[in-house]
Amino acid sequence: MAQESNAVIGQLAVSKSGRDRGEPYLVLEMIDEAFVYLVNGDKRRIENPKRKNIKHLRFYPAVAEHLAQQWEAGQQVGNVEVRRVIAGFMETVVGKSPNEGGREIICPSQNPM
Repeated sequence: MAQESNAVIGQLAVSKSGRDRGEPYLVLEMIDEAFVYLVNGDKRRIENPKRKNIKHLRFYPAVAEHLAQQWEAGQQVGNVEVRRVIAGFMETVVGKSPNEGGREIICPSQNPM
């Protein structure tokens, strides 16, 4: 079950709004009370995290504590490991396969001219 609460490093979050709506992320760093840095190991890699307002995120009670400890200690964590953790969380917590994705596909209507 999703919750609207304070985020912690390593926590699973899914975007509620924006062009990345439905995309899963892990919290990499807390910027302040309103913003966090997010990674997913694919489009948003460790080297280029996404800055997002926590109001636009849905947090789940799944925390990758081993990754959080490594990030807080300043150790490098691979993007492959981030993708693996997110895929596992999505299957167990959210109930979606990582291949399903969370995004809605919107097709433009075909208007005959």
